[in-house]
Amino acid sequence: MTIPFQLPDVGEGVAEAEIVRWLVRIGDAVAQDEAVCEVATDKAVVELPAPQAGKIIEIHFQEGETAPVGSTLFTLQPTDERSSQSIQDKISPKKEKRKRVLATPSTRRLARELKVDLSEVKGTGENGRILEEDIRSFLEERSALKEEVRINSLPIREQFVDNHIEEVTLSPVRKVIAERLLFSITKKPHATHFTEMNVEGLVEWRKKRLQDQGTDEPRLTYLPILLKMIAVTLRTDPKWNSHFDEERQVIRTFSSISIGIATDTPRGLLVPVVHEVEKKSIADLSSEVRQLTELARLNRLTSDQLTGSTFTVSNAGALGGTWATPIINPPEVAILAIHPIERRPVVSTSGEIVAAWRMNVSLSFDHRVLDGADAIRFTTQLEKYTADPGRLVQELR
Repeated sequence: MTIPFQLPDVGEGVAEAEIVRWLVRIGDAVAQDEAVCEVATDKAVVELPAPQAGKIIEIHFQEGETAPVGSTLFTLQPTDERSSQSIQDKISPKKEKRKRVLATPSTRRLARELKVDLSEVKGTGENGRILEEDIRSFLEERSALKEEVRINSLPIREQFVDNHIEEVTLSPVRKVIAERLLFSITKKPHATHFTEMNVEGLVEWRKKRLQDQGTDEPRLTYLPILLKMIAVTLRTDPKWNSHFDEERQVIRTFSSISIGIATDTPRGLLVPVVHEVEKKSIADLSSEVRQLTELARLNRLTSDQLTGSTFTVSNAGALGGTWATPIINPPEVAILAIHPIERRPVVSTSGEIVAAWRMNVSLSFDHRVLDGADAIRFTTQLEKYTADPGRLVQELR
């Protein structure tokens, strides 16, 4: 008996994935859990392993093609025929009773606003995906009204005869990043709050911890300390630790805090997730952040390590910069960019100019869910911990 390996749901709300690279060929023998192919989801590029030892007898999609969830990617002839049926039952997703309509949340919303039944619309996108253009074409045919929208692009003017122009196709990961950022910036009403924070206590507390560390211990950075402070701050208003359901227009808050860490890698921006931050000590967070960052740069993150975030932090401290307008990672409702910690001239309470440790932060939020006053309260509360980490003593565990 052969095993048809079907594309599983490798992320939250993922309906399809692009085949990036096949790591085997037809006729190759594979071991159980050996990587067979790489696919690009709406989160990142992940490897899919063989469910059982055997031989690859058929490959159903070529590199660059898009496969819907539930479609057969490859067929495996198992070495052990006896367990093939149980393996097939585990990897085969449940069949839906109704036909899946492929459309993005923004397209579905447009259909609801225009009172269009998507089941009546023929999709022209990949794998029959319904695009916003398809809905407009459907309305034009039904009402015999024709409205043309043209986007004119200016031709590239070559200043020199020998000017060389190179076109580079976006990588699968870059395409996913582009789609998610475009959706977020066009569908979520972004607002960004900027402020400078007092981090005197944070700097002094870390300095003491470094003095207590052994020479063989990894150096403690500011990020894990800030993650703990941010987690405590998120508890002051549950709306910050939430998702916004675009389809149902509902805010979903979470009791547990899972923070995504925007990470710059050679293949693009990835967001590994630290789960249950509220339950972990700063030492635990320091170890996990190092591990996730390294796995991200090696492209070895699992699906669990890339999904489930409820709030995102963009650590721009190592890169520099003063301010930013970070883009929210949907379906989350906010993202915090933290900038370099620096000594700056400030006016003391006695009126003198002194050198003090300060850090800029940029907090972008979904204005449908949160207001500017909420953002000010958030950063004010966070500054209480950065100025005096002693306030966190009762929260450490």
